[in-house]
Amino acid sequence: PYATLFRSPVTGSPAWSHKGDQILFDSRPDGHSHIFSVPAAGGHPVQITFGNVNDIVPRWSIADQTVFFRSNRGGRWQIWKISIRGGEPQPVTTDDGIVPQESPDGRWLYYTRGDESGLWRMPVAGGAETMVLPQPAAGYWGYWPVTARGIFYLDSRHAPAVIRLFDPDSGQTRAFANLR
Repeated sequence: PYATLFRSPVTGSPAWSHKGDQILFDSRPDGHSHIFSVPAAGGHPVQITFGNVNDIVPRWSIADQTVFFRSNRGGRWQIWKISIRGGEPQPVTTDDGIVPQESPDGRWLYYTRGDESGLWRMPVAGGAETMVLPQPAAGYWGYWPVTARGIFYLDSRHAPAVIRLFDPDSGQTRAFANLR
């Protein structure tokens, strides 16, 4: 329905708030992709980001007060953040990043990179970006969620592929489900 409202062919990347009352999404109402929020119960979308740039794949912080997203506003793709109340977006990563997800304790920001295999993380407060897993494979940047149990991810190095569970505290990975 929002693609119709905006008369825009490209609207997607929905992300429910942790409270379940808001949904983030990206859309291209003016030729550039921007981030919007809409009440989960329905209502009019509110535009959060602006400019002659592309802002895509938004995700909520654990406290639902900050929106992380991928943007080319710095001249290259990086993860940026903005308060849900508005303000100026701030860069988070120095290198590429997509599908940013905070850890349940709010300490870490996990993400993949657009054209590179692996799962990366950095402290939410800022600091070094480090690879924590060699998977998911390049192109499978959305095939993983961060949960209280750990990080589930698609390991496509084998046929058939396997869903694995990574425990960031211990660094241990185990097979969770074999796919057919």
